[in-house]
Amino acid sequence: MIESFLSAVALAECDEMGHMNIQHYAGKAEAAAHVLAALGGPTARGYAQPDQMHLRFHREMLAGDRVRVMSARCDLEDGPARRPRLVHRIENVGTGLLCATAVTSYGDDAAPRAPDGALPDEAAPRSLTAPAPSGLTREEAGAAHLQRTHLSAIAAADCHADAMTIPAFLQRVSRCQSHLWSLVGFGRRQQAEAGLGTATLELRVTRLAPAPPGRALEILTGFTPPTGKALHYRHFGFDAMTGALCFIAEGVGVMMDLSTRRAVVPPIPDTQFA
Repeated sequence: MIESFLSAVALAECDEMGHMNIQHYAGKAEAAAHVLAALGGPTARGYAQPDQMHLRFHREMLAGDRVRVMSARCDLEDGPARRPRLVHRIENVGTGLLCATAVTSYGDDAAPRAPDGALPDEAAPRSLTAPAPSGLTREEAGAAHLQRTHLSAIAAADCHADAMTIPAFLQRVSRCQSHLWSLVGFGRRQQAEAGLGTATLELRVTRLAPAPPGRALEILTGFTPPTGKALHYRHFGFDAMTGALCFIAEGVGVMMDLSTRRAVVPPIPDTQFA
């Protein structure tokens, strides 16, 4: 692997629990890919956005923690073809421990250059192993009782080459989570009063359409009631003007007791939202 990014966690990158937010793990993986593209030199192909990013979270990062990304290329064998893929290890420099992994998949051999490597066990999908759904329409989402949790305009700063980036989409998904918990009847205020918080364990984002600047993005959210401690949810990002499905974010998380830092069975009341 090669060092592809070195920085520190800013206070503005942290959530209400003081942890670096999910979109910034994705942002650091994308920053590492930009560095790899730049290190490829003037003859390398320009940076291209990944089609999919799969994140696994292992340890929390706090404001002021020093962060390093180590990267390698580990193409996926897809029948007779090979799908370009990068793996990024997001590490805490101070402790030397792995905090997250990001595996990014590309099309048309567009992945930046990096040393060859194998996909480590800690980066392999654990719960999100089935193919991402891709054919959902806005009407089908409404019929399935998915609820609107976000609506905003897409700015040029959200995009690369006139297409919204994965970190920009996850910034919106992060805001959707407050709506999600309110919809299931146990919002952020109730969680705080009970001394509880939430943590994402695994997240997969799939890009399906460009979502260019000047358009509006609408996110509809679905939730699977937990059978144990794990919480499963999906956020579908639609172009509010055309109805095209642009992004899907699938997440697995837990609710935790903030005093013991242990996962608990979420005290979620019965709900019609699913």
